[in-house]
Amino acid sequence: MQKLFLYLLLLFYSSFLFAQNKDVINRIAAIEKSKASVEFITELKKILATSNISNEDNMAVQTTLVHQYQALQMWDTCLNYCQAQVIIAHKQKNTLAEATFYKLIGGTYYFIPKKDKAIEYWNKSIALSEPNNFSLLLEMCYHNIGVIYLEEVKYDKAESYLENAYKIGLSNNPKTAAGNLLHTRLLATLYSLTKRFEKAENKYLETISNCELAKDTPMLAETLMFYSKILIDKKDFANALKTSGDALAYTRKLSGIEMIRTALTIHSENLFKAGKYKEANDLKEELINVVSKRYSVDLTNKIGEAEAKFKNAETIHEKKLAILNAKKEKQIYTFSFLGLLSISGFVFYYMYQKRIAKQKADIQKAQIQFVLDGEEKERTRIAKDLHDGIVQDLTGIKLQLNAGINDDAFVHKKIVIDAVESLDKASKEVRNISYQMMPATLTQLGLLPALDDLLKRVLTPSNINYDFEQIGIAKRLPDNIEVSIFRITQELLNNVLKHSQANFVSLLITIKEEVVTMIFEDNGKGFDAATIKKGIGFSSLSSRVELLHGDIKYEKADGVGTMAIVKIPVIYSTAK
Repeated sequence: MQKLFLYLLLLFYSSFLFAQNKDVINRIAAIEKSKASVEFITELKKILATSNISNEDNMAVQTTLVHQYQALQMWDTCLNYCQAQVIIAHKQKNTLAEATFYKLIGGTYYFIPKKDKAIEYWNKSIALSEPNNFSLLLEMCYHNIGVIYLEEVKYDKAESYLENAYKIGLSNNPKTAAGNLLHTRLLATLYSLTKRFEKAENKYLETISNCELAKDTPMLAETLMFYSKILIDKKDFANALKTSGDALAYTRKLSGIEMIRTALTIHSENLFKAGKYKEANDLKEELINVVSKRYSVDLTNKIGEAEAKFKNAETIHEKKLAILNAKKEKQIYTFSFLGLLSISGFVFYYMYQKRIAKQKADIQKAQIQFVLDGEEKERTRIAKDLHDGIVQDLTGIKLQLNAGINDDAFVHKKIVIDAVESLDKASKEVRNISYQMMPATLTQLGLLPALDDLLKRVLTPSNINYDFEQIGIAKRLPDNIEVSIFRITQELLNNVLKHSQANFVSLLITIKEEVVTMIFEDNGKGFDAATIKKGIGFSSLSSRVELLHGDIKYEKADGVGTMAIVKIPVIYSTAK
């Protein structure tokens, strides 16, 4: 019985001590005094959602909210909320809020109970509170840790923490404050448990005197009970019986049944040790009657509740039948509706999938058509180059040679010289066309030398400077990727020459995590988004990239110009 009052009285100051607004203080005080409920939690959250609430009032409301979680044993919710507030407070450098929520986390772990975790978080609160002189938090955390060590019979540690709490408490509040009364009462009990009876008696008398000044009847009755045990050990039976008798008289005026039972038990034990066996036995009988009355009242209430339930059973049963029948009808309609809905959904899904498949096929056909159109365009261009260039050159050479067959040596020699020059020109033209179709550097040396050669061939004659870099490409890429990147670069360079009016081009090729990225940038006049989407050349590029499961996008470069970003996944063939 004695441990009930020794170990369950932890110091948790009311949260409205933080608050400043009178309306908030009154509402919090009413909630703290009432039985915890989910409705109070909802109300507190609404207060927190108020935009004009002060930091002090916000802290008070949050503390009360945590107390509600604790009272309803919503431990996980409580810990998650407090941990989240610690993170927010730390980011905002609100040390007081951070230390307060560490203290509240410790309290939650105490009730779970995980007392080692409780001590850990109270010490975290102390570590923040000491350098910032948060004296109220220090007093509470020192006291709480002292109580745990008292429970664990670690008296040296308990004494150190409780004495610190007592010293800080005297600097925070008058000696008659509830917290200070609790400090002194626990210290007196600690001295008694460690056989320092004189020191314990002085501390009990100090507590009794301060309780009388504060008119704190519950604490006075409790202290008198414990002090009577000291007097019994001293064989001062007269004073012991008067002290425990006064404690019993005070508890009779209080409504707490547990405290009355404890007072009856202690006073009857004291009477027995003093040799007053009849009076002790009478109190034991009263104790039995009190306990029996308590359980009798509980039993009567339960019987009344059972009778009320029984009287309403028939009505409730009829209501349940009506509700059940209504539910059955509703279920029939619901299942019918769901069945029709499921069938409709299946049909819709089938039609949707069919339409998607058709769209995919159309897109793929369009992509292939773009590539074919591009190839056809390239064939037409090559045919035109051959007809307008090489074929005409060869025809001219033929006419020159025919004309000089019967001429004199001098004329014949000049015709031959001109024919040789024409043949040289035609040879160069063939090489250029051959390069356009498939450059030897690409097939023989690979993508990077081929790109470098391409940039030099295309841009140098036009006095366009360029920069070419590669990162991470240590070996040849698959043929289809090298050819595609080369063709894409050709098309982009062609656009630079035709449209951009640029004087600088930058090309970067990188590979990372089996993805080749190409970034092509010029400093020309930029582009029109509508033109980009509608242009045949750009559509051909997009189709070529998409066929390789890649992606191409265009952006305006910094300042002016155009940037093309191409990404193509690399899949190396395993065939030998």
